[in-house]
Amino acid sequence: MAKPLIVGRKEFAKIYNVVPTAVSDLWVPRGLVSYEDAVIVSGKPFWPGGLAVDFALPPGSRGRQLDETLLAELEKEQGATTRPKSKGELPPLVGLQEYAALFGVTQQVAASARRRGGGMLPAEDYLLSGSPLWMLTTVLDAAPTTLEHSRKGTWQLQEQVAEALRERRYDGPGSWITARGNFGAKKA
Repeated sequence: MAKPLIVGRKEFAKIYNVVPTAVSDLWVPRGLVSYEDAVIVSGKPFWPGGLAVDFALPPGSRGRQLDETLLAELEKEQGATTRPKSKGELPPLVGLQEYAALFGVTQQVAASARRRGGGMLPAEDYLLSGSPLWMLTTVLDAAPTTLEHSRKGTWQLQEQVAEALRERRYDGPGSWITARGNFGAKKA
């Protein structure tokens, strides 16, 4: 299966040699890039790699210039073989919040299982902007092992959550961007 290139705000900023806050504080408010074009996983936006590449201005012009060397490094690091241009081309993705909902545990329990290692959770497919991401197929393929490692059967696969993620209609924890500061949680 082809593995898509995906960028969080840190990776997006890196390939354009700007600070990560430029994405969320400048580009999004100015309408240059939109959260509508991103998938929201564990409360963070992740854009298709082809969209990020196409964001560049023509070579020689002033402004956003893609750093091809950094792009190649990112593709190698991810093992990416395709550059999807729309979020619909991305496979269903799972972060720690979705992982927890998928198995009926808290995010803290899921994060602890990841940190602890021991094979309860598979290795993440991506580590983007500091967040682990798995393709849903990776998580479901590893579900028997995850359930086998569960003490007292605490972890239980929630089929309705799996189906919602598969059909891209999941609206549980992590499916919206959480506003920070005095504004609390908001749905994007």
